[in-house]
Amino acid sequence: MKFATPLVLALAAPLVAGSVLRERQASSSSSSATSSSSTSSSSSGSSGGAFPTDIGYLGKGTAGQVPFLAENDTLPGSRGNSPYEYRFNATDADAEEFDIWKSMGNLSPYYSSPSYPETTAHKVLNDTCSVKQVHIFHRHGARYPTSGSSEGAPLLGQTVANYTAAGNLTANGPLAFLKKWTYGLGTELLVPIGAQQLFDSGVYHYQQYGKLFNTSLPHKPVVRTPSQSRMLNSSRYFTLGFFGYDAPEKIDLEVIIETDGFNSSLSPYDDCPSAEDVYVGDDYLAPVWRKIYTKSAIERLQPHTNIPLTPDLIYGALSVCPYQSAALGYSPWCGVFTREEWEGFELDLDLQFAGDYGFLSPTGRAQGIGYVQELLDRLSNSSFSGPVTTQNSTLDESSTYFPLDQPIYIDFTHDDVIVSVLTALNMTQTGDYLSSTHRDPKRNFVLSRIAPFAGRLVFEVIECSGKHYIRILNNEAIIPLNEDQGCPRRADGMCPLEDFIKHQKAHAYKDSNFDYVCFGNYTTPHSGVRNGTLG
Repeated sequence: MKFATPLVLALAAPLVAGSVLRERQASSSSSSATSSSSTSSSSSGSSGGAFPTDIGYLGKGTAGQVPFLAENDTLPGSRGNSPYEYRFNATDADAEEFDIWKSMGNLSPYYSSPSYPETTAHKVLNDTCSVKQVHIFHRHGARYPTSGSSEGAPLLGQTVANYTAAGNLTANGPLAFLKKWTYGLGTELLVPIGAQQLFDSGVYHYQQYGKLFNTSLPHKPVVRTPSQSRMLNSSRYFTLGFFGYDAPEKIDLEVIIETDGFNSSLSPYDDCPSAEDVYVGDDYLAPVWRKIYTKSAIERLQPHTNIPLTPDLIYGALSVCPYQSAALGYSPWCGVFTREEWEGFELDLDLQFAGDYGFLSPTGRAQGIGYVQELLDRLSNSSFSGPVTTQNSTLDESSTYFPLDQPIYIDFTHDDVIVSVLTALNMTQTGDYLSSTHRDPKRNFVLSRIAPFAGRLVFEVIECSGKHYIRILNNEAIIPLNEDQGCPRRADGMCPLEDFIKHQKAHAYKDSNFDYVCFGNYTTPHSGVRNGTLG
């Protein structure tokens, strides 16, 4: 059944799954959407016309403490031009050989992924090849923690604050800093370092693909972003870096409502109700591992404070390091933990994301399938024909909001969606089984390499001697495509575009089992999922 939503409500299409309409009430705390009824050519590029940017639904973000590194950075010497103190290493004997910033999962600052070294030698295209089209699927930059206070960094901050307020905090040795330490973090908003990450990425991608910016199109290029504040601002800083200060005059920024009750392939978790029933990674996999890897830290640090240390508090202390560093430029917690503990923290986050959004999740494929369908429509220059999953069908059926003629597409999203899209594409290259009782140092699913702050997936359409291929890069690492994506194995990782499209159209939606895993009546398994779906 197809629902023809009037264009005036184009930014608020209801949820649709199969032939059943499931419309949920939007949060009463969110502001209402600005209507969209004019044509692309009348867009002002700012807040009016067909592409308004002031639609509301910015989320629950709150500001935090203002940085003051001139007083608060206690490490001697100079950190150079870095806006944060990066000169921390693990506290054990291997400190000089270990970079803690690459073991922070989705909280890691962006770095070029070292995955798939076998394709590295083929990054430079030969003389017979040229890039004809690119699709950039980009995570936002560094942010404050999410607004929940029951776990992670906020839990640690509140616990220390409670002891401090009661006047009975004791701290010495490696935790002596707690006597003067304050948490100081806000919630969910993009922080200045996150803005810098996206601006730098915009400049980087302009250098990579600037020639694809086609000013002869009959319309401005459409760039899409969810409406949450950190997403909207990330898109603004990226486009500033890519298109320049007058970006609003060169592009149309399509802001898609991000809240419960509205479909969006860029923030699809609310569109799959079963995904919110049980989080396999958060609820069942990571807690088992957390009790194991935090044991040494609890034993070492407990004698130095009267705060009863738990696995969740140690996890929170590890989380505070990247959050405070990004927001305030410095965190004393960064110098507290050993290499083994940082590696344990990294696997903790890997388990969360693989179990909630990846191959270890029953809804992993389903959460990523909406964007995959859109990608296939763009790659094949095919108008939207369904089936509807998480995408906004009203927007996707409109050539104004979902054009098919752009040589460059840019969409902004979240870390979990990048994981789900890889899963929906059957990228078994990241489909490791992750044990919750021991760490495999050779695993391919390493979240800091897949979806760090400002992480991205890039899909390049490449023409070589008249034939078209697709190449997929995850944070600059070329994924070696194979038969699981419908591709012959090649040393350069590329795949004939026609083979890729044909295989994905035949399998991606079907294999996601979208209607069943998102809306079906079943008991969500606590573990045992290996293929990102059920059935």
